[in-house]
Amino acid sequence: MKSLIYYGPHDLRYGDSPKPKIRSGEVLLRIKSVGICGTDLHIYNGGMKNLPLPLIMGHEFSGVIEELARDVKNFKVGDRVIAEHVINCGKCSYCLSGKPNLCANSRIIGVHRPGALAEYLAVPADLVYKIPAKLSFEEGAMIEPLSIAYYAVKQAHDLLGRKVAVIGQGPIGLLVDQILHDAGAEVIGIDIADWRLKLAKKKKWADHTINSSQKTWLKKIQKIAPEGVDTVFEVVGREETAEMAIEIARRDGDVFILGVFESAASLNMMNIVKKELNVFGSWTCAFSFPPSIALAVAKKVDLKSLITNRYDVKDGALAFKESASYKGKRIKTVINF
Repeated sequence: MKSLIYYGPHDLRYGDSPKPKIRSGEVLLRIKSVGICGTDLHIYNGGMKNLPLPLIMGHEFSGVIEELARDVKNFKVGDRVIAEHVINCGKCSYCLSGKPNLCANSRIIGVHRPGALAEYLAVPADLVYKIPAKLSFEEGAMIEPLSIAYYAVKQAHDLLGRKVAVIGQGPIGLLVDQILHDAGAEVIGIDIADWRLKLAKKKKWADHTINSSQKTWLKKIQKIAPEGVDTVFEVVGREETAEMAIEIARRDGDVFILGVFESAASLNMMNIVKKELNVFGSWTCAFSFPPSIALAVAKKVDLKSLITNRYDVKDGALAFKESASYKGKRIKTVINF
């Protein structure tokens, strides 16, 4: 089968790889669309070690069921589906306590085992969900990042009428905006790119937008929320944005960190202590695919507007090269088969 194969930093080739054979409890998908995630770019740039090379990446995907194991009864050939990408053990204390996203023995599709940047992918059937025809395959590939945003937001409480800041207006941040807006929050979108802020404001995903590279950014937030914002979502993964989240939160406010940090961050811990902040991490997701699908089907989130760049799988190496450069008004890149 044709695949995009990763051999090392910036070495991604379109070539042939063995077609996977399904095991008990698995389905074989014919892949239709795959989103490029920040984790994929992190791997592409050489930021992740001890990978099983060569590797087929891709964990945001949609497809059609091509084949089923005999013991899989709740699907049929031809079903339009998506799937979660974290395979948990189901036996550790985290899995048993309802936190499978924190599984101590998890294996990730596209990282520890072959991913979706190939014609076919074998997936455990218990990770698979049907999607209706009203959702395109490209939108289906966006459900995974939507589930990340949904999982983070659902941890917050009493959002109606609350002032909530979202630091980072990339794909996940813009999805967080939309879910918060649907929940009735007063959303403050923060970024350093004016064009992203203009999109959030134009689409009415954010009620206020602030460019944090401007000297007056803090004064603007203080004008909107004199005592500080009720809740902050940090969706960047940098020391300065984590510090910003702590700075702008009000006393007894909530801070949710879901940005992926590539290096350790040094923070003013006394800000957390003196303000009695409630700081939470948010890692991938759990039990979030069905409600995310429901949000997309009900058109309570706009997934299409986030897809700015599309490539044929044959041009996948170029897609990664251009995505890694972060040039142009690029939000989400999708590779189609």
